[in-house]
Amino acid sequence: MSAPQPDWESFAAAARGLGVRSMTGVLLYTDQEDFGALNLYSSRPGAFGKDIETAGWLLASHAAVALASARTIDQLEHGLQSRHAIGEAMGILRERHRLSEEDAFNVLRRISQEHNVKLRDIAERVRDDRPGPV
Repeated sequence: MSAPQPDWESFAAAARGLGVRSMTGVLLYTDQEDFGALNLYSSRPGAFGKDIETAGWLLASHAAVALASARTIDQLEHGLQSRHAIGEAMGILRERHRLSEEDAFNVLRRISQEHNVKLRDIAERVRDDRPGPV
């Protein structure tokens, strides 16, 4: 079953009501991710020619690379924060219960799996001494 087609007539009527007389769109993507589209609108009919199309593709290419880089940086920072929280929680469990490093991690992992809660969230609860499945 295919996805429903957009209602272009309704979209065009709404755009005209806002004063849009021409538009063009360029996909924002890398070889690994689709980010959406860069859409340009004008109140002048026929405003977008070949030069704007080329500029749009250049801008969209740079924007997609920047978005991919920002996402990667965010994921790495999140990973480091998770690793730090897990390490702190393991240290707390080791000290409180005289566990080995491996046993402390296994406790966190088991609780995470049994309660279907992210390991990082379990670690943060231990670290912050919050109630929950720990």
